[in-house]
Amino acid sequence: MTPLYVAKKSCLRAFTPLRILFFWLIIPTILILIDIIQLKNETVEFYEDHILVKSGVLSKKQRRSVFSGVYSVSIDQSVFGRMFNYGDVRIDVPGKWDVNTDGIKDPDALSHFLEGKITTKRTVSIIRD
Repeated sequence: MTPLYVAKKSCLRAFTPLRILFFWLIIPTILILIDIIQLKNETVEFYEDHILVKSGVLSKKQRRSVFSGVYSVSIDQSVFGRMFNYGDVRIDVPGKWDVNTDGIKDPDALSHFLEGKITTKRTVSIIRD
């Protein structure tokens, strides 16, 4: 089964201000490289009824969550994120949201996809005789 939408993480999220400031040190450079490799191998796949989060380089991890609808979607982007088109997508879903959607490439596309999945609350009126 093919996913309806695949969200990938942005490698630019690995470049934090302190790491850029101290790039000449070997440890921040190694941390940036490790983060880039990890972020390149993390995807969030949206299907009609579930979400599959895949991550890991040497040891692969998969987590499946139920996807029953969305109440609201919002995007948080820093200045750096707006320049390089990545950001955090905040999603309000029924129950608890346990999928990490921080540092997503092209957050507007994910937001548009999820806006199509927005559910409306149905109110039930009880008629009394």
